[in-house]
Amino acid sequence: MPRRVLVTGAAGFIGSNLVEAILAETDWTVVGIDNFSTGSPDNVAHLDGRGRLTLERADVAAIDDLSGYDTVFHLAALPRIQPSFDTPCEHLTANLTNSIHLLEVMMRRRQFPRLVYSSSSAIYGNPRTTPTTEDEPISCLNPYSFQKYEVEKYLELLTQRHPLDYVALRYFNPYGPRSFNPANPFNAYSSVMGIFLHRHREGLPLLVTGDGSQQRDFVHVRDVARANIRAALVEGRLNTAFNVGYGETMSIIDLARRISNRIEFVPERPGEARITHASIERARVGLGWSPTIPVEQYLAGELG
Repeated sequence: MPRRVLVTGAAGFIGSNLVEAILAETDWTVVGIDNFSTGSPDNVAHLDGRGRLTLERADVAAIDDLSGYDTVFHLAALPRIQPSFDTPCEHLTANLTNSIHLLEVMMRRRQFPRLVYSSSSAIYGNPRTTPTTEDEPISCLNPYSFQKYEVEKYLELLTQRHPLDYVALRYFNPYGPRSFNPANPFNAYSSVMGIFLHRHREGLPLLVTGDGSQQRDFVHVRDVARANIRAALVEGRLNTAFNVGYGETMSIIDLARRISNRIEFVPERPGEARITHASIERARVGLGWSPTIPVEQYLAGELG
């Protein structure tokens, strides 16, 4: 029997790509919710679900029943590092309180669909070792990453008393279609890949923070979507976290030079890691997942 799944944040960058992948690669029925604070209905308007997709404007806090769902993909969040310093209460509600509300619904109603939670590699801060494994000490540099890690800890603690069934996916630096929305007032905190490509198309110089030597592990959003689907399919309760990255790094200045020769430097932003570099061995073994799309392939398609 086809699965019925819930996707929170379904109209966002990663959420819309996940919905697209589910409709293309499975026979599942999808209910998507989004409050459109950062996502847009335009991100899923092109999808033909043939009756398998329903999109509702709603907040996670309004969810009160999870009956009938096999899997809940929880992506709804405010994924913004720098603004999380300025409006910590807003980010706390979106990233932590709403997530705990979802868990409380599960426990109160005794409904335990598999929860695939979108976490972040930002919880590692400046890691001691690279490639970084899931056993790396946590060292949050900003409120956003701390909120993501708090949800992971709640999952870990509540599982001691309730039969939660979860997988936490720690995304490294996703990029790809719909990663940049110029109508979003916080677009400056979108994927750096999306920002660079947008500015290049507009004939504007690329703005590199600091000297650009900071390194990032870029993972294509379609690979991220595939990791979510694999996390839903693996049998048995895993109740653990997996890194989702490409397993290689590229400096920001190198990325900029591959896109344009018009580059300007701006002050470095505090609270951001110097390097992200995923060890993805646990995901290869535990989820049967590996990334397939290299940065070079994506850029070749975008730049012609």
